[in-house]
Amino acid sequence: MSVIATFCLETPVLRRALNEVPEMSVSVEQQTATDSSPTTMIFWAGGDDFSAFEAGIEDDPTVTDPVVLSEVDGTRLYKIHLTDEGEEVITYQSWAELGAVFLSAERSGDGWTVQLRFPDRESLQQYVDFCRERELTLDLREIHTADAKTDDSRALTDVQRETLLAAVEAGYFTVPREASAEDLAEDLGVSHQAVSERLRRATESLVRETIGSPKNDQSDE
Repeated sequence: MSVIATFCLETPVLRRALNEVPEMSVSVEQQTATDSSPTTMIFWAGGDDFSAFEAGIEDDPTVTDPVVLSEVDGTRLYKIHLTDEGEEVITYQSWAELGAVFLSAERSGDGWTVQLRFPDRESLQQYVDFCRERELTLDLREIHTADAKTDDSRALTDVQRETLLAAVEAGYFTVPREASAEDLAEDLGVSHQAVSERLRRATESLVRETIGSPKNDQSDE
């Protein structure tokens, strides 16, 4: 039975760049790799000093070839490749080979908050062992059975739960709407894009936990 694990992970990847601008918020959109090309990361970043952040990327030994793909509402979508040094400490290949599914990875302040869905607890333990062997600091915060329906809020990361609660309290879901995503971003001290991503991922997680994954078969009419 699959399990969803939420944990804090401290990894050298992008550390130097993020140390240049500690207040920068980052939300990973996608990670890909092939046998013939290095690992690619696509992520949204929001903050006040993109110049310092991009200078930090250029000096960061774990990444290379930064490209800005898009700029929306004060946030930027980046694509980067990992260097050989970055490949040595990235955990993508490990969890991908174990059959895990990426759900979210966000960084605001120290460390990454990551959520992955593993096929079972054994594969999760293998991933934890992988991180420990490479001296990567991993702090498991929450583990629950992905098929369980007893507590839907457990499908959410802490930041997703915080954002949803803030949205409800501010009147984001009322009709007519009493607060915008920009208002929530200002209250939470993050970018508009970060709020949008958190709400989208949180909504998807709750739908999957309460209704289930989409199925091809149709119910009898």
